[in-house]
Amino acid sequence: MLGRKGPNGGELPPVNSLSDAYRKFIGPRGFVSPLTGKVFVERRGSKTAAELIARFQETVSVFPPEGMNDETTVNIMAYVLQANGAPAGNRPLTRSTGVVVRSMLP
Repeated sequence: MLGRKGPNGGELPPVNSLSDAYRKFIGPRGFVSPLTGKVFVERRGSKTAAELIARFQETVSVFPPEGMNDETTVNIMAYVLQANGAPAGNRPLTRSTGVVVRSMLP
């Protein structure tokens, strides 16, 4: 996580090496909350997939990676859900998928 101490005592990466926009995004906590695991499910599990995708899109608009588009955003969120244990569904994930995240997870 950003701002956390590495094995040599330094931050990973040093917060002061980040752009002003990114430092504003991470805020005073100095890190971005995890996208997998218990903390993710506790914080984001009650959201729908569409809400999660919209939030991710809003977040990356602060520091947009080259080539980022709606399809890429949906694919990244599909990967995040898969990394949390969500099985593949019988319909594709879209920006309007109204399924609650927690209901997709084991």
